[in-house]
Amino acid sequence: MFKRWLMVFPAIVLLVTALNTAWNLVQSQIWRSQTENFLDHWAAKTKEDDGFSVDKEEWQLTLNGADKALDNMPGSPDLLVMRAKVLDRGVQAGWSKHDYGELSELDAWQQSILLRPGWPYSWSNYAQARSQRSLIDSSFEQALVRADQLGPWEQYVMENASILGRYYHGWLSEPTQQMLNSSHQRLVTLYSHRAKQIEQKYPLP
Repeated sequence: MFKRWLMVFPAIVLLVTALNTAWNLVQSQIWRSQTENFLDHWAAKTKEDDGFSVDKEEWQLTLNGADKALDNMPGSPDLLVMRAKVLDRGVQAGWSKHDYGELSELDAWQQSILLRPGWPYSWSNYAQARSQRSLIDSSFEQALVRADQLGPWEQYVMENASILGRYYHGWLSEPTQQMLNSSHQRLVTLYSHRAKQIEQKYPLP
């Protein structure tokens, strides 16, 4: 009887582990869905109104949801990116993340880059996050260059490069500025309407 139990025990452990993993995945997906709904809602509101600002209680609720999603699926690059986007919204509203004992949005983006170094969106978003903190330095330029190298034809990467390249025109090194200019030209070729919108909103000096 004891030998039979020893034979069955590993299978029971595997079953319990599988069930626990499945439950964590379900829980994570629930919190992820809630967080993404808020992010989509904020993005839609921002398109309608440039002056739109996220409600603080709503933001804290959303950040809590992102944290709980990560608690159930720790180390997920996608969830780290989602959490960083939530933190970015807090920065835009003028709130300091460290006041709540949380990682700053820059730390969150760096974590997502470490877990997925070949993903251009994380690099592009990291550059944008540094610009929101007025950190226009070598790390900012490196992030822009890396995003362009990894995703030169990705619309989001091109748009971000165009906006930042025009906004900080004259502040950047010549090679970086030339790269951003080239990215903008690709945007003009592929998405001319969007390129014109950016040119009107961010005219060159």
